[in-house]
Amino acid sequence: MATNAVNIGKGRASGMFLTAASGTALPATLSETTLSAWGSVVGFVSDEGMTLNLSRDKENIKDWANVVRRVVLTDHEETASGSCISTTADALAALFGASAVTTETNTTTVNLSASDLPAAAAFLFVMVDGDDVLAFGCSEGQISVSDNVSFAPGDAIEWPFEVTAMGDGGMKFIKTAGAAG
Repeated sequence: MATNAVNIGKGRASGMFLTAASGTALPATLSETTLSAWGSVVGFVSDEGMTLNLSRDKENIKDWANVVRRVVLTDHEETASGSCISTTADALAALFGASAVTTETNTTTVNLSASDLPAAAAFLFVMVDGDDVLAFGCSEGQISVSDNVSFAPGDAIEWPFEVTAMGDGGMKFIKTAGAAG
């Protein structure tokens, strides 16, 4: 399987991580107004940025002379991975599922051994590049916490996650020039 990984959002980046109900269409532009109306801000992505993985399997179709005449896509998968540095109840509910998170007064508890993944949702990761606002996401995706979490004095807690695009829509990339200025 061929994989191309692209680091997105390093350097000067807003690092917003938003969710909306599964099936919500991604915004056509990335203005402050459309982002506010699109979904809920979950939290922020760490300064390591995000990785967008585009995996494609293909099959070469050859004629009798062993010359490739056609290339057919046989399988594809699109995932986005990064680390969330927010530990709010909303961020934890997005990462582990609302049913795994309880909040009473000032205490939030997460059932880390829950047997179900969170419900599918729409995801959008927004960053700033100069005067441009960039984003990628999917209208239907499955999130999961994907690696070990370190708790160390003086270090931020980073929740590593991976979002797998589902359905026919896949991941989309959006750029709105001059929107950050």
